Amino acid sequence: MEKLKVLGLALLLAGGGLAQTLVEATAVAALASSLDPAVRLPSGTYKARSPEPLLQRFPEAKGYALEAFVAKGIASRLHAAFVQQVLTAFAAAGYFVESREEKVVEGEVRTKYLLKDSLGRPALLVVVRKGEELVYGFGKRK
Repeated sequence: MEKLKVLGLALLLAGGGLAQTLVEATAVAALASSLDPAVRLPSGTYKARSPEPLLQRFPEAKGYALEAFVAKGIASRLHAAFVQQVLTAFAAAGYFVESREEKVVEGEVRTKYLLKDSLGRPALLVVVRKGEELVYGFGKRK
């Protein structure tokens, strides 16, 4: 009986840990950025409820109108290929990488891409990877 209680408590605690993600996603697949409809997002992308968790990780993004996305399913497990798809989609829409910074903080790989559009206006792409989770955000300067 005591073993069952311990097992039940362990399962309950494990379930709560699995439910916590970097950001909560809506059930709606995101096909394009609302900030720039020319940016076609890769399949497996879902709109996040709020960009706040990304803003906490990248305080410099507060100067940008940021929208956040979550990669789900197989897409989230293929981090490098998925991020390359995202960058390719941005390049096709006229956003080119000016610089890239990456750091690891508490097991999260945080990457910041400074972009410029075809008119030279700044934009930002931030990516957070942790385990099988992949969250990214795109923003244009406010």
